[in-house]
Amino acid sequence: MHTDPATASPRLPSPAQLRTFGILSLAYLAITLGAAHWAADPGPMDAHIVVVYSIAILAADLCTALLLGVLYRHSGRSALLVLACAYFYSALMAALHMASFPGALASPAPLGGPLTEATLYTAWRLGTVLLFLLAVIQEGRHAVALDRRPRRTLAALAVTAAAAAVLAALAARLPLQAWLGHRFAGLVSDAEWLAAALCFAAFLTIWRKRAFGDVLYLWLGLVLVALASDLVLANLAGAPFTMGWHAARASFVISACLMLAFLLGDLAVEDPRIAPAAMLGAYGGAVAVTLAAVFLRWFLDPWLRDSVPYITLYGAVAIAVWFGGVGPAVLSLILGYAIVKVRYIEPRGVLAIEGATGLLELGLFALSCALIIVLGEAMRRVRDRYRASEAELKERARQLQRADTNKSQFLAVMSHELRNPLAPLRTGLELLRLQRDDPATRETHDMMERQIAQLTRLIDDLLDVSRMDRGKLELRSERVPIEAVLRTAIDTAKPNIDAKGHALVARYPPRPLYVEGDPVRLSQVVSNLLNNAAKFTPPRGHIELSAREEAGHVVVSVADNGIGIAAEHLKEVFDMFVQLDTANVTAAGGLGLGLTLARSIVERHRGSIEARSPGRGRGSQFIVRLPLAAPPAPEKRTPAPAKEAAARRRVLVVDDNVDAAQTLAQYLRMDGHRVESALDGEAALRIAEVLHPDVAFIDLNMPRMDGVEVAKRLRVTSWGRSARLVALTGMGQQADIARTREAGFDDHITKPADLKRLSRLAAGVESEAR
Repeated sequence: MHTDPATASPRLPSPAQLRTFGILSLAYLAITLGAAHWAADPGPMDAHIVVVYSIAILAADLCTALLLGVLYRHSGRSALLVLACAYFYSALMAALHMASFPGALASPAPLGGPLTEATLYTAWRLGTVLLFLLAVIQEGRHAVALDRRPRRTLAALAVTAAAAAVLAALAARLPLQAWLGHRFAGLVSDAEWLAAALCFAAFLTIWRKRAFGDVLYLWLGLVLVALASDLVLANLAGAPFTMGWHAARASFVISACLMLAFLLGDLAVEDPRIAPAAMLGAYGGAVAVTLAAVFLRWFLDPWLRDSVPYITLYGAVAIAVWFGGVGPAVLSLILGYAIVKVRYIEPRGVLAIEGATGLLELGLFALSCALIIVLGEAMRRVRDRYRASEAELKERARQLQRADTNKSQFLAVMSHELRNPLAPLRTGLELLRLQRDDPATRETHDMMERQIAQLTRLIDDLLDVSRMDRGKLELRSERVPIEAVLRTAIDTAKPNIDAKGHALVARYPPRPLYVEGDPVRLSQVVSNLLNNAAKFTPPRGHIELSAREEAGHVVVSVADNGIGIAAEHLKEVFDMFVQLDTANVTAAGGLGLGLTLARSIVERHRGSIEARSPGRGRGSQFIVRLPLAAPPAPEKRTPAPAKEAAARRRVLVVDDNVDAAQTLAQYLRMDGHRVESALDGEAALRIAEVLHPDVAFIDLNMPRMDGVEVAKRLRVTSWGRSARLVALTGMGQQADIARTREAGFDDHITKPADLKRLSRLAAGVESEAR
């Protein structure tokens, strides 16, 4: 199924659109209440006025149905097809209304008898509102497949046209006068009140479904307010050609133009695929608003008579240029002038221009409209540019978000994949260490171990950045003494400090200070700062680590006499992948992630971190502030049970990486265990049936049958229930740990693993599950 997110997904209304909705809704309420007391007063009596407002509604509704149909073809939203049918039905009923109204097209009316017009008008209003309500209910359904949309559109429009034809035939041929008599007017009034109630129900349905969060339904809600106003005024009027009757028709015309105005002004700029339909809709809208302006001028006849005949046309020209530019505006100018000339200017019924007065009149009207068109076109272009740039910014934001997500995913996958080859390398080095005698070989092994440790640290940084970007950096908080954090950090960073001959001075607080946090992550922060100081300080430099209490915080400081930081770069050093002055540092290395991770971890602990430096070549200082915590309550200590002697056991190693499986198996055999290895899940199950392992080290990502499935199958055997299952994998996310625990694993160890810990697990000495 193909859908286009530009038109398929709901679009949030802007604050300006929300304000417009509120203002216009209140305006309709005020007009309805204000017009109620004079609704039954007589107004201009001319049946041809029906032609004006009916054609206006016909033009607006056809164009609206066209645009909604195009949007449905692109998005597949069923509600849009129902709305298109609603407007198509309204356009057809507008034409039937003209044909059935006495004296509008001809006298007698071409269609039906004396009650046909009222029957069709009632069916018009009631049917349209029912379709609006159905569209609101239909919203939220699954989008229709692309290849089925043309057939559905044609079928829906055909059913709509057939329904209008059936209603017209029934209204024209049924002997309503004989059946209903004087009760007919009451039934019509009841049906129109029912339609008003349905408008209210549809409005409440939009509210209940929170559909006002979609700008389309915000405007449909405004259309429902206008329809309800129309129906109320029509019922209060009680008869044709009263002031309430005219006001109701004016509201009807405006409601027909509301959705068209929204579609033309809000969507045509953002979606170029509807541009041809939008241009046709703009010309149709120009016709509709021009006829609406003529109708409004006709309504004002009792007060204005023949004076200022063009007064309402200027607004129509302004709206037309807003709809579609110069072309629709010129059409509005010409059409409006022609109708007003025939209707109001002597000699009546003649379009010819009479003498200098007629030319001057036309020139002034054209000049006024030209000024409106120029200003309106300038405003429209500004609007289009603004909306186009806004749409472009939204698209760029979506692209950046996708790129950021892809980057985080790439970092996570790359970190996982790089861990796998590190495991056999580390195990192989340990095997060689156990066999070496030559001092030169020992020195080479030490170098290789240092480089593998450095590579492991870089991979861990990449994985932590990935977790941080996705908000999955896990913290396991406890009350921890800051001195323990500093000592662990020193042990971690000592090889890098000693490698460059630096002197490290550690100043601990005079009394124990505690913080609430993850001791591993806090040690990572301090070790990253120490490694950073070691990297950017020339050989045989000086590094000072200190901790103190200050204003309810524990303040940890790492200072050095290294290359320093320029004042303009003090904030940049915490940005991802930023490395400053690496050209002045011998073998700087690293990925520029240590300080980024440090800032993220400190902020997750409700602390702060800052960089200070007097300038280039004058050293730098990094200061971490963490909230001070109260000392923990003293714990009762119980004597630790004596550790059991290491046993010689049956061990199974399962890993699709041949090097990883063979080197780990060889390492564990040197501890005296009986070890078998398997390169896939099926082989592991076959070997386990014979071996009945006490311990199984199982990789997770394997072809055909993964490690989770292997663990589940081992657990259902009688001997597998008591075996210790250890997930040995490059996947270290919290979700991965939860998945292995659910599958029955006792431990989850991330590659490259601590070989001494694997030895303890194999021997059964380390019994606590992670």
